[in-house]
Amino acid sequence: DTAQLIKDTYKEIVGIDTIPGTNFAAIFGHLVGYDAQYYGYLWSEVYSQDMFATRFAKEGVMNLKTGLDYRNLILKPGGSIDGVDLLKNFLGREPNQEAFLRSKGLAV
Repeated sequence: DTAQLIKDTYKEIVGIDTIPGTNFAAIFGHLVGYDAQYYGYLWSEVYSQDMFATRFAKEGVMNLKTGLDYRNLILKPGGSIDGVDLLKNFLGREPNQEAFLRSKGLAV
């Protein structure tokens, strides 16, 4: 009985009861249609963690050269250059997921 399972789990996690006579799984919009958006969101986090760890954390968030490189190599070209090429230009290498995994507490 999935409705009972959700009712019990919701109470355990959120701390309040579901509304009687409703089917939470049928109204929870994040379960349907959000998957591709969330996938894209996670990849943006992979890339931002990589940029931060590779350049900003090492060179300093207030480093003038790093900031100018970000402006000129990422922001300025915008959509005129493919995103992965923008990243390669800024990072000086292929992007990877190591900083993202470390940010989640996972061993690399």
